[in-house]
Amino acid sequence: NYYGEDLREKLKENCEISAADGGDEKKRRIEMGPALSEFILMERLFPPQQIAVLSRDGRVEGTGPSVSELGCFGAIVASGEGEVVHNEYAGFLLRTKFEGVDEGGVASGFATLSSPYLC
Repeated sequence: NYYGEDLREKLKENCEISAADGGDEKKRRIEMGPALSEFILMERLFPPQQIAVLSRDGRVEGTGPSVSELGCFGAIVASGEGEVVHNEYAGFLLRTKFEGVDEGGVASGFATLSSPYLC
C-alpha cells in the first residue's frame, strides 16, 4: 500500500505524461507503466476511532486507539469466453488495527479479527 508522498513518488516513477492528441498544452495524456497494473487506486477512508484491547491466540497484543474495517467479498465465476456464470455476495470480514497502522493484514499480524456488535 502506498499513501501520501509514497504514492506520489510511485506514480511519478511509473507514469509518462505527454501532450494530448492535437498538441493542446492544457490537456495532457497520462500513460501508466506496467508496474502499476497490480494496484487499485482508491480513496482513503478515515473511520472513527475507538479504544480497544486487541488479542491474538488468547494473549493481549495491546490496548489503545484503534479503527475497524469491514470488507465485503464476492465470488465470481466466468466461462473461458468471458460470460459471467456466477456473481454473488460471499461474506464479510471485520478487522481491527491500531490507529496509524497503514498495513491491514490479519495474517501478517497488523490487525486482528473482530465481530460486529449490532445494537
